[in-house]
Amino acid sequence: MLELIQKPLRRLKQRYEKSGFAQFLTWWRSELLAAMPPAWREWLAAERAMVTLAPKVDGWHLQRVRNGRVEAEAETGNDRDELVQQVERLRPDQEQPPQQVLLLPPERTLRRRLTLPLAAEEHLASVLAFEMDRQTPFRADQIYFDHRIHKRDQTARTMLVELLAVPRPVLDQMLQSVGSLPLDAADVATGGVPSGFNLLPAERRARRVDKRLRLNLILGVSAAALLSLVMFQSLALREQAIERLTEEKDLARNAAMQSSELKRQLRDAIEGANFLAKKKSEQAVTVDVVAEVTRLVPDDTWLERLSFVGNQLQLQGQSARADKLIGILTKSTCLEKPQFQGIIQPDGATGKERFNLVADLKTGVCHGTDTAAGAR
Repeated sequence: MLELIQKPLRRLKQRYEKSGFAQFLTWWRSELLAAMPPAWREWLAAERAMVTLAPKVDGWHLQRVRNGRVEAEAETGNDRDELVQQVERLRPDQEQPPQQVLLLPPERTLRRRLTLPLAAEEHLASVLAFEMDRQTPFRADQIYFDHRIHKRDQTARTMLVELLAVPRPVLDQMLQSVGSLPLDAADVATGGVPSGFNLLPAERRARRVDKRLRLNLILGVSAAALLSLVMFQSLALREQAIERLTEEKDLARNAAMQSSELKRQLRDAIEGANFLAKKKSEQAVTVDVVAEVTRLVPDDTWLERLSFVGNQLQLQGQSARADKLIGILTKSTCLEKPQFQGIIQPDGATGKERFNLVADLKTGVCHGTDTAAGAR
């Protein structure tokens, strides 16, 4: 059961160590420690003591180690009660129980470095167990083993892994020798200091309550809560900024639309005024044209119909000398290109000539003249 729990915990730890959140928590913890009283800071920052048990021919050699320095030593025989008493004597006063590490003889272990693909990191323990019979003289079920990653090569996508293994009978015999003494790890020494492996079976590891771990957990949760609050506040401010920009954009768009509509109305008004002014300048005023025709037409001529069609004036009536009307209207300042439509026909009832005549309206201002008076 413990093995089933250890595997996902190991994978979770690997992901955590590679994440930026681990660096953030380290920074956050250092900042909190700096704000604490010196006594608290010293207690929290101090490395936990470690008691190592190294077998010898006639018993055990014990050491209390902290920060890589040996603080105290003791020798004991193979008697279990004596071993427990010596371990208790090496415990620091008024501190948490130290880590108790069983040190294996290096000559009884197998240590090897392997280069493996980075893709195998998430399931590294399973990969090593599968490769064990190729990398060692043993099968995975014949040994206890642990590993650690020395370095990762992102370019080559590989990692350098150090493997430590011990035959199960060797470690089982040593565990039987210490009896029920609580142990935290089984390791080999490098320069008199544990190397950082743990070959101890999960079910044999001591269950301890680390007060500093609990405090670190509280600090970590506080950091996560603060980070969440900062992120939430940042998101809220960002949403407010987006809403404000959206409102300003809508206002600007509405103002632009109103300005565009006013420009269009002004343009239409100007174009309409220009059109009317142009029409007024291009065509003679109707009243002036009628007055001009009235002055020009001789007294022996009367009109039955006068109408404006487009840019033309149409005249229909009777005259004693209809053929002279073209010459008379040619002198008009309001008309141009007068011509008959159809033929001139005599009217038996009146004795006059019936005509149908059209003329184009001149552009510009039309002024009546006294030409007709002179022509009559």
